[in-house]
Amino acid sequence: MPSVLLASNVELPEPWPGGFAPAVAALAGGGKVQRRFGVAARNRVPVPAGTEVWLLQRGSDLRGPRGLVGHGTAPGPLASGGTTLEVDFDLLLPLGEQLPIALLLQRMPGLPWAGRAGLSALPDAAVPALRRIWSEFIGPQPDPVVPGPGSVGGQWLRQQHVNRFEQDAEARRVCLAFHGDACAACGLDPASRYGAAGAGVIQVHLLVPGPDLAEDYRLDPVSDLVPLCPTCHAVAHTRVPDPLTPAEVRGLLAASGEDAGTGPGTAVVGRVVSARQLQAQEDADRLRGFR
Repeated sequence: MPSVLLASNVELPEPWPGGFAPAVAALAGGGKVQRRFGVAARNRVPVPAGTEVWLLQRGSDLRGPRGLVGHGTAPGPLASGGTTLEVDFDLLLPLGEQLPIALLLQRMPGLPWAGRAGLSALPDAAVPALRRIWSEFIGPQPDPVVPGPGSVGGQWLRQQHVNRFEQDAEARRVCLAFHGDACAACGLDPASRYGAAGAGVIQVHLLVPGPDLAEDYRLDPVSDLVPLCPTCHAVAHTRVPDPLTPAEVRGLLAASGEDAGTGPGTAVVGRVVSARQLQAQEDADRLRGFR
C-alpha cells in the first residue's frame, strides 16, 4: 500500500468548516471524518485507491505547531489531472499534541517534513520507521489489543463493527470517574494488580441491550455504563441479545469457585456501594423497563 504525506495548515477554515477541533472531537467520539483537499498541479503524485495518507500540519515556522497531526486513507484515486483528494481519517490529534516536526527531522532526515504544501510520496523503505515513531508517540489505544491507526499497514487490518457507546472516550471517562476503575463483576482493578501497565485496561459495558437502542438514543454514562475487565466483558456478551448483567457474571464466578478473592492470585479491591451508585442502578433499571 503506497503512502503519501499531505502537508496542510489545519488552522485554516478549508477543508475544516467549523474548525479542526470539532473534527478531532467527532473522531474521538466514534464518528467518521472525511475531508477533501485541493491539490495543485505541481504537487500531484500517484494516489491509487487505498493509499495511506499522513497529515502534516504546517505552521509559519519550525517553532510553531508543526508536525504529524493525522492519519487516514484515500477511498478513491486522485485521477490524472484531478484537483481534489478525498481522505477518510481514522485518527486526528489535537493541535498542540501533534508528533513534532523537530523529532521527525531528527529521526528521519531527508524526508519532506519541512517542504511545501501539497502531496509528497513517502518511500516504501521509510514507512516502517515512521510507523514505529508514530506508534511510540500515540501510545496504547482505549482497547490496547487493537493497533493504533497508522501503527500497522492496512493489509494487516480488517474492519470491525463496534459499539460506539462502549468506545466513546468521553462517556468512558465519565463512567469511570463515577464508578471507579474496578470491574463491577469480579472486582479486579488492573492498575492495582499490574501497576502502570494496567492503567487504562478496564473497559466499559453498556447495560442496555442492543435491540432496545433507538436511533436517537441518548446515553447516560453513569446509569447506562459500568466498568468491566476485558474477560468479564467478553463473558457478558456471550449471551445475546441481552448481555449478562454484572450480577449474573458474579454468579458464574461464584458457581465456579472463583468468587471475589477465592481464586489463586486474585487481586480484588473491595468497595462500599454508595447511595448515589444505588440510585444510578435503579435509574438504569427504570430506563430498561424493569421497574
